[in-house]
Amino acid sequence: MELTWVDASQRNEVKKFYRQYMSYARLLQKESVCVLTQTDPNLENFGEIIASTRIRPIGQLGILTGMLVHPDFRGQGVGHQLMRELESTLCDGNIYIFALACLEGFYAQHGFSAVSSAPNDIAQLFLKYQRDDKELVLMGLTPSCK
Repeated sequence: MELTWVDASQRNEVKKFYRQYMSYARLLQKESVCVLTQTDPNLENFGEIIASTRIRPIGQLGILTGMLVHPDFRGQGVGHQLMRELESTLCDGNIYIFALACLEGFYAQHGFSAVSSAPNDIAQLFLKYQRDDKELVLMGLTPSCK
């Protein structure tokens, strides 16, 4: 599997992936999008998308959002592999996530921890997301760059 940061010409494939498995997700132009793919040397593009996530910039900060693993690959460590591949990108600690409560332990394994407060822009967006019927946990990343 290979991590690829998606450029504008590849976004339609990613949109199809999200539409099929996470229909409520909306890719924003300003988001950075990455995918883990199963590479096939016979394909012109980047191969079959196995997992994807996005980083939405909020000023100097960011939110890791829309993490999605293809249903056929769930339970096989693909989500952990995606998070390990992202470590160098996320290592400065300026990243937050609005994790489903059931996934708090998963993200904790990758350096995130529940926080009681966040910068205003992040906190306001979290309050907006909390209005949905999902139990969310605001988590921040502990810096890990060496």
